[in-house]
Amino acid sequence: MGKAPTAPTGCKRERPWLSKVKALVHGYLCGQAGASSVLKVIMGQVNPSGKLAESYPIKYEDVSSAPYFPAKERTAEYRESLYVGYRYFETAKVPVLFPFGFGLSYTTFEYSDLTVSAKEATFTLKNTGKMDGAEVAQLYVSKPDGDVFRPAKELKGFAKVFLKAGESKKVTIPLDDKAFRYFNVDTNRFEMEGGTWTVMIGASVADIKLSGTVEVQGTGAVSPYDKEKFAKYFSGDIRAVSDGEFEALLGRPIPDGSWSGILDMNDAICQLYYAKSGLARFVYKILTNKLNKSIEKGEPDLNITFIYNMPFRGIAKMAGGMCTMEMAEGILTICNGHFFKGLGAVVGGFFRSGKKRKAAAAIK
Repeated sequence: MGKAPTAPTGCKRERPWLSKVKALVHGYLCGQAGASSVLKVIMGQVNPSGKLAESYPIKYEDVSSAPYFPAKERTAEYRESLYVGYRYFETAKVPVLFPFGFGLSYTTFEYSDLTVSAKEATFTLKNTGKMDGAEVAQLYVSKPDGDVFRPAKELKGFAKVFLKAGESKKVTIPLDDKAFRYFNVDTNRFEMEGGTWTVMIGASVADIKLSGTVEVQGTGAVSPYDKEKFAKYFSGDIRAVSDGEFEALLGRPIPDGSWSGILDMNDAICQLYYAKSGLARFVYKILTNKLNKSIEKGEPDLNITFIYNMPFRGIAKMAGGMCTMEMAEGILTICNGHFFKGLGAVVGGFFRSGKKRKAAAAIK
């Protein structure tokens, strides 16, 4: 799929084997028929025409959420805001292994003759190779001088076009009422920023073939974002957003996130290390030891991992009817140090659940 960028010295690079292969066919989530389909691609019987629905970073540390996740104890802070995936990489100019929308085929395509309006973009697509194939042409919009912070490029439409070798087609990608809008937190509704917008057509977000401009009539709403106050968000360099800037974006004080000492139904079982019950902390140690041993062997136990990260409310959801939400709340009460009160809820919930099951069976 082409030569990937070189990772900086000392960085752990994802997919270190990539430079050792001549080609890469990506066929994930393709179901039972996937193997035979990929074989046809490898043998040249079918021309691959898929495009990536995500960007592939050089290393995990390049991802916009890496500095903030997992966050401190109870809360997760989405300081990256809308700068996720290609929206971040393109805006902050962070190199990637493979960009959003990327994909090669056994033929080549030529883009030409772009015309744009606020309603649509029309262009000519030609198969310039020797093999029939399909191309996924993508439409992005941009407004770098805007009063609202936004990504450098935003996908607003695409078209998958099949062309025989040498064939040309006129392609139109519509722009709907959502193409230029944003949600204004002050007016509490979607607004449109007027002015000159750039409309781009590309084979991927990083491979723009054609571009044009269009004048958009805005709704006239005042931007809720001051460019100096939200400097990081306007630049897209959001890897070190200050508490003050994030709090201004959040519109309220940043939650402390520290454990209160009391677990609730949304806390995960792996947080039992903080439980007031000695029995609960003992269960936590057993689960943690089993998980760590399986990881050390290079064979992570997926069942233990699932249980380890499951919230207490999930106990009722995953027990196949044997444990009700009332019983799960009783288990949580035990973990919070009230053994007999919690045990009473578990036992009482078990018998009440049994009566309900018998009553339901009698109706059937």
